[in-house]
Amino acid sequence: PNAKKTHGGIMKKEAPVHVSNLKIVDAKGKPTRIGRKINEKTGNSVRYSKKTGEVIK
Repeated sequence: PNAKKTHGGIMKKEAPVHVSNLKIVDAKGKPTRIGRKINEKTGNSVRYSKKTGEVIK
């Protein structure tokens, strides 16, 4: 509130969300953290769900 607007309130305002603030979901739709490990067959780095251990594609 100020001299011109004597009432206060909450304004809704849409804003972009940074990718670092997003949560990855597993195959069951539950949020999970991700980790990286080396694929033994190919030697490439892959992402996996720390909750279930499944590889995320």
